[in-house]
Amino acid sequence: MDVLCWSAPTVAENLAFDEALARSASASGRHVLRFWWGGPPAAVMGSNERAEQVVDPVACARLGVDVRKRCTGGGTVLQTSDVLNYSLVRPAPDRINLKAGFRQGLDLVCAILAAFGVSGRQQGTSDVAVGDQKISGNAQARRWRAMLVHGTLLVDFDFDLAESVLLHPPREPEYRGGRRHRDFLITLRELGIQTDRGRIERVAIEAAKQVFGPVTSCSLDEFDISGAALRLRSESSPLP
Repeated sequence: MDVLCWSAPTVAENLAFDEALARSASASGRHVLRFWWGGPPAAVMGSNERAEQVVDPVACARLGVDVRKRCTGGGTVLQTSDVLNYSLVRPAPDRINLKAGFRQGLDLVCAILAAFGVSGRQQGTSDVAVGDQKISGNAQARRWRAMLVHGTLLVDFDFDLAESVLLHPPREPEYRGGRRHRDFLITLRELGIQTDRGRIERVAIEAAKQVFGPVTSCSLDEFDISGAALRLRSESSPLP
């Protein structure tokens, strides 16, 4: 497993990078795990969602919130600079079911939380919750003979902005119980975890070792991007 900690300037660019990784995964045979941070606010919809059902376009325009659609399923999320994301890309296995596809991503998030003394557990199809409050949402796609699983970890969150630009979803997991975003979501900050990005990334890499076994570090310089094609052009170095 190759691990990359790198964030593009915008959420749109990060989503495009994920897609490029997925498009190249079958040819390269590589398994890549990337950690990245959201940037300027963006409402990111699942691939099967309709904008008029999940976002307020007037509020988004007024508040400068970009609206994007990702290539994976799941529900709409608000991405901001205080949201940690992981993206797990690999060639698609011959056979996989929805639950198995999420398992390692959910385990990764739970391992990160455990390192901070927080107990997380799966709720619904693809959430990680602390108690009955969601701290991570995850989505997946199997396309281009590749498997892409990615998810969020709420380090901090702008609840006021979320309430302004996101509509109540037309579908929700049973455990949400109709709660608004402010009551349904929880963050590391609210749990009393005060730390910086560097430490969170180091903890995330250690969690990756627990879930995936030995991992190797790679840098952005090791990727060659041409249009939608992306390939690793040099061997990466082992993590200590």
